[in-house]
This record gives sequence, structure tokens and C-alpha cells, in this order.
Amino acid sequence: MDRRRVLQTIGGASVVGLAGCSSNDGSGGGTSTGGGDGSGGGGGSSGLPSRSAAVQEWGERINQHCRQAGIDWKQFEGTSLITGMNVHPFTSVTEPLLPYFEELTGISVQYNTFPEDQLWQKLTLDLNSQTGVFDGFFLGLWPSARYHNAGWVKDLNQYIDDSSLTDTDWLALDDYPQAALDAFTYGDDDFIAMPFGIEAYGCLGYDKPTLETVGMDVPTDYPSMRDVAKAIQESDEVDRAGICSRASSTTLSSANWATVFKSYGADWLDYGNRQATLDSSQGVASLEIFSEMMGDYGPADIGSFDWYRSNQAMGNGRVGMILHTPSAIGPWTTEQRQRTEWVPPVPGPDGDQVASTWEWAMGISQYTDNPGAMWLFLQWATCRPMILLNNVQQWEGQPVYGPARSNWLFEQDEYLENGPKESWREAHRQGMEMVPSSPPPVPLHTPQNMDIMTEAAVAMNAAVTDTKSAQQALSDAAPPITEFAKEIPSEYLS
Repeated sequence: MDRRRVLQTIGGASVVGLAGCSSNDGSGGGTSTGGGDGSGGGGGSSGLPSRSAAVQEWGERINQHCRQAGIDWKQFEGTSLITGMNVHPFTSVTEPLLPYFEELTGISVQYNTFPEDQLWQKLTLDLNSQTGVFDGFFLGLWPSARYHNAGWVKDLNQYIDDSSLTDTDWLALDDYPQAALDAFTYGDDDFIAMPFGIEAYGCLGYDKPTLETVGMDVPTDYPSMRDVAKAIQESDEVDRAGICSRASSTTLSSANWATVFKSYGADWLDYGNRQATLDSSQGVASLEIFSEMMGDYGPADIGSFDWYRSNQAMGNGRVGMILHTPSAIGPWTTEQRQRTEWVPPVPGPDGDQVASTWEWAMGISQYTDNPGAMWLFLQWATCRPMILLNNVQQWEGQPVYGPARSNWLFEQDEYLENGPKESWREAHRQGMEMVPSSPPPVPLHTPQNMDIMTEAAVAMNAAVTDTKSAQQALSDAAPPITEFAKEIPSEYLS
């Protein structure tokens, strides 16, 4: 290793020790952009009010908005709900507001909150046994088709179409990009979850002063992205690696490479023949340039980078660029947030621009005795002012995560004044416009998605770490992916 690589490795090891301070384990979509721990004990140097003052203001504001809906919020008064929640900014922001939901509806809600991996275990146990402990719960986009296939979640259309439960004008589903709603729609148009956090993957964040120092323009395609990463890596004027991204062998680490893969015109599957096609010439070319960027011009330990490690590297100034999402940056320093600009996913060699995506949402258990009451909670927890609150810091230490309802959110003065910079918003907006629905960017619409993308992630990691060539890694991944493809139920392919 040269001196810079040694320093990067040492720096990475020292930063990892702080990972336990985060409220997110890094395996899913996002965490705080607010830079605090979410405790909100009182006003501080930021000039923000205490949590108690802000919660009162927003609780009243949210309920006032909800009372404008043409439904009876008290129709399930006296009901008690238990929800399975992830340790996540959405949980920490909404939990102190639960007394206001009870005031509005007479329904009490208890959050049972677990780290992400424990939450999935708890949910699987409850849903497999059909005990109905949880009335509703977090749903992550990539594994959600499996929940639908198992019959674990309600189709929300039955509640949306019931005028006693839903004022569709007030619900305003048009606030969401259509691709975001399509992603949680399966089978015979079953819509199974209300999104509260939406992310476009494969966007490029860059440290503007670094690019100016090395005299490089903002990348406009993947070869120029590689060239900028190389210039940063080899420069004696900056102490940053060139670029980073998720590159570990965990399933969701394939999210950013998936954007490169699709923009190169590659396909994961031949759905008609249920056969893997990721080892096509386009797929190999996409992995070759991705692995060259990350393996040659990224941090020395890039093969272990999950969501959190990748965020740490950029957020603490260790890399010049990050292939990622601007919607869930994690605990970056204030200085790095100010130095960073974003561009949406760049085009592939034939001009294709296709983005991958992740969403967090909430669904209703098939085994709850209180689906109507739970639907009222989902509407309250994802309504317009609640989404605005989740995207604009309002109390000291409040985490921020989103943005859902972007068609509405991005037009709000409070968001424009206090939210992220324009390039961050535009990268998200344009990125979501690049997310296809039929088929989606990865096999989201199939219960086998996680199995397929786990194999893809292992192949990606092997190429990045130079354990295998891109061709060999994808050729080795193709047979097991073909076997998973054969298991896809026909109704998920129509």
C-alpha cells in the first residue's frame, strides 16, 4: 500500500468504533441527516426549540390538518394498537407525537421498537404463527413482495376505497411519484404499504472544493466518473480517496451498482424463460467499471463498506465522491454537507439513465383485529405535515429522513428554506423519474428478489475486491439466480 492507502485504512478503523452511536445499523435505507441523537432535550446553539415545545406545535398542526379530512376519526375510539418499528428517524420523530393521535382518534398506539435485524425476526415469528401481536409494522421495499406472497399484509385499496375511512382528496396520493406507489403494488394491483421515506440510488455526491483542487469537471458519464476518481486518488493536493459506495456482500449493497447495471442496458432476468441474464456483455461491462472505480480508486477497505461505512467515509471527508442517495446521508459533518453537491444518475454508454430505489413504508398485518383503526394511524403518520416535519429539523437533535410526498414537499416554503440544497432535491427528483416500474430496476415485484440480489451482491463484492473478474463473478452467480427465477409464481410476472 502507498501512504495514502495506509492512512485511509487506519482512519476507517478509527471511525468504525463510533458506529454504535448511530440509531441505524446500516443495513437499510437511512438515518439522521440532522446530526443529533434525537433526544431533543432542549434548545441549544442551533436556536431550535426544545422537543416538548416543537412536539406541541406540530402535534396541534398535524391534528388540525387531519380534521380537514371528511371522515370520523373517532369511529374506533377505545382501540389499542401495537406496531413493530425499526430503530429509525421516522420512529423517533413520530413517537413523541402519539398522544396527539390518541387525542384525535381515541386510539392508543404503542411502538415496539427493535434494531432492524431483530425487527424482521420478530415480525416473521409473529406473522408465521398468525398471532397478530403487531397490528402494523415497518415494511422495507426490497423484501416486501415476500410479505405479499405469504399473505402477511393487507391490500390497502379496500380501505382507500371506503369513503367512511378515507377522504381520497385529503389523502392526496398524487403527492407521491407514481414509481414510488407502483413499487409497493403487487399481483392484482394490491397496494400494501404507505411510504414515508423514498430514496433514489446511484446519484453522485461530490466534494466541490476537491474537484476544483484537482481541476476536474463534474462527471457526466461513468468513464468520466472513473477519471475524476482517479485524479482525486492520485493527487498530492488532497488527502481523500477518489470515490466510495456500498460494496460489501450484503444484499442492499447492490443498490448503487444496480443503477450502473441498468444504465448499461443490462437485465437481471429473462422473465419469460425464467433465466438469469446478468452475465451478459452489458452486465459485465457495468461491473467492470464499477469495480474499477471502487477497487482502484476507493478506500482500501471498500469491500466491507455497507450503508453506514460508506456514509462515514464521505461524511467525515475521507473520499471525494460518493455513489449513493441524497435522501439518506447519515450523520455527516455540517462542513461536509455544505461542501457537497449532487447530480442525478449519469447515463450509460447508450444514453440510458435508470435508477434503483429503496423505500420505507408501513403496512397492516393480515392478522390484526383492528385493520380500520390501523389504517387511520397510517393516514395520520404519513400525512402532509408529518412528512414535512420528518424532512425539516424542528427541535434540537431531531433526526431528519425522507423525502416522501416529493411532488408536494418540494413546493413547501418551509422545506425550501430549511431543507437540503437545490442540487440535493434535484438529484432525488430526477433520480425518482428514472426509476422504472415494469419491470422495476431489480426484481422487486417477485418474492425471490432478496435471494436474487444477494447473489448479485456477492458477485459485485468479488469483483470489487479483485477476488474474481467481473465476467467470472457474474457467470458464477447466474446458475443459482436461474434456480430462484424458476420459483417465481406466475402471478408476479404478469
